[in-house]
Amino acid sequence: MTLDYFILVFISSLGVYQIAAIHAKLDGLCFFRHPVVQYIFGILAIIGAFGWFFTSTDRNIHTSVEGSQQLGLFLGSIIASYVFTAILSSIMQAKVNSKGGSPREGKQYDMGMETLKKTTVFGGIMSSLRKERKDKV
Repeated sequence: MTLDYFILVFISSLGVYQIAAIHAKLDGLCFFRHPVVQYIFGILAIIGAFGWFFTSTDRNIHTSVEGSQQLGLFLGSIIASYVFTAILSSIMQAKVNSKGGSPREGKQYDMGMETLKKTTVFGGIMSSLRKERKDKV
């Protein structure tokens, strides 16, 4: 039951991240270039995860998963899903955005979530490291 719950939250949060990335225009978290394909993926991930969870076995049994354990599973699952999203989107977009986000002279580096509007998580990390290295010199 605990693994089933972890998988349910993991897959459904993948779908939520993909749909939310469209609305926030965070291209660095997108798996697909076309928003329609991304919407379809997100909706199918959410519906598929809940459909699988509630139809696979009898869910009206008493389990040993307590509230605090369920919270831990939920938090661990959404964090794992975000890390998976960051890694997969960075790999899928590596060839598309091979240049890091080095701004032109006189421009500022994007900070925080704004970085994901132009580059992936790992591209933002590399850009930040280049900025730190440049600031030290």
